[in-house]
Amino acid sequence: MSHVKNVHAFGKLTGICTGYGGQYNPGQQNLQVEAMTTLMISAQQALAAVNEAQAFYDKATNQRELGFKNVRRLSSSVWLVLKASGAGPLTVRDAYQIKRKIWGARKAKRKADAAAAEAGVKPGPFIYGNDYGTLVNYFAQLVATVENEPRYTPNESRLTLSGLQQKLAELKMLNETVTQAEIQLTQARRERNELFYLQEGNLVSTAIAAKNYIRGVFGFQSSQHNEVSQLDFRKPRM
Repeated sequence: MSHVKNVHAFGKLTGICTGYGGQYNPGQQNLQVEAMTTLMISAQQALAAVNEAQAFYDKATNQRELGFKNVRRLSSSVWLVLKASGAGPLTVRDAYQIKRKIWGARKAKRKADAAAAEAGVKPGPFIYGNDYGTLVNYFAQLVATVENEPRYTPNESRLTLSGLQQKLAELKMLNETVTQAEIQLTQARRERNELFYLQEGNLVSTAIAAKNYIRGVFGFQSSQHNEVSQLDFRKPRM
């Protein structure tokens, strides 16, 4: 059961308890209508916070994907321009090795690709092995290599030293933004889980206790118990 369904069911339960008026009068403070209403509002706010953090994280990862899209091709261009500039063979070799690291080893997306190819089935797509942090590190090494080569003087803005430095700064910023977004999303989820499932008087335990109270006061065969028995509350795996 999703977190949203738990909140929706708790809202229904709170409304039902409110409708009972004075007939629903538990001694436990957390089961009283006022406390349940406050808990429901807090739960709705916690869901909204997770949704907002998720949207920020999705936007940050999307922007990072776009920002890193042409880094591999850019590294190849830098190496070729460096080679054409007349730089020393050792420098060109160093740049080539870094460029190869940026491209990374292509890995099969599924282990069954080889068997599928033998069976005449088209293999799945390939993915590159390097993560974003590794790409930034290797790209920084490539920038440092051309920084120390006076013959590297292209006119194309994206290939100039200042252009490469600007691109490196952009990549670092995109990575940092994703890191911060991930931290915020993790914190929002943690706070939601505490409120819903973990802390004393959490949403699910309160709902189950309220249902038991109604069953005890009105009886198992009562219409009141039948009404709330339709409401299901579950703690998901975390």
